[in-house]
Amino acid sequence: MSLKAETGLRYDVSIHMPTEDQIIESCKKGGKRDFAKLYDAYAEPVYRFLFYRTFDRALAEDLTSDTFLKALDKIGSFDSRKGNFSSWVYRIARNTLIDHVRTNRSEVDIEEVFDIGAEEDHAKDMDNREAARKVLRHLKTFSPDQQEIVKLRVWDELSYREIAEIVGKSEGACKVAFSRALARLQKEVTLPVLLAGLGFLSEIISKKL
Repeated sequence: MSLKAETGLRYDVSIHMPTEDQIIESCKKGGKRDFAKLYDAYAEPVYRFLFYRTFDRALAEDLTSDTFLKALDKIGSFDSRKGNFSSWVYRIARNTLIDHVRTNRSEVDIEEVFDIGAEEDHAKDMDNREAARKVLRHLKTFSPDQQEIVKLRVWDELSYREIAEIVGKSEGACKVAFSRALARLQKEVTLPVLLAGLGFLSEIISKKL
């Protein structure tokens, strides 16, 4: 599976290249071959989204493939008036992951990821590693919705609008949930520890991609 993403699908109309909306409309009318352009644009971010939640490359690839097969099958139901295409695909990926977890009754604990190759750590990383563990321990006490909003905002770097469309809440509710989550974390750990922990989490996960 190629996970190389293109820079985007909105091209300069002066060179007569299709916009994302035009590609989607073509797919809806039966131009399934055009769906490859959507796959190339979104496969990598969707894969990262799934890897962040499974920490298993092969599984993330399989779930990514399942996500796009479902998206291709359901492309006719996509309505741009209800949200953008990226949020729609993320929502399919999220539901695909939920179905997998329910079927297999298993989840990967992110803390286990830090134990893999721990002997390769240098002393300077130990403080950041411990900061990350503290952040994770407190994050686990949040509701599933709060955890998901924090992950979507920090790890997936999505906008509040995109997050709202994915989790089915209002943009304002997502902003409030994220702000409250950060405020609660800051009560449990100092701001330097919080920043170091979140930064280290993103760094180590990226190294395992």
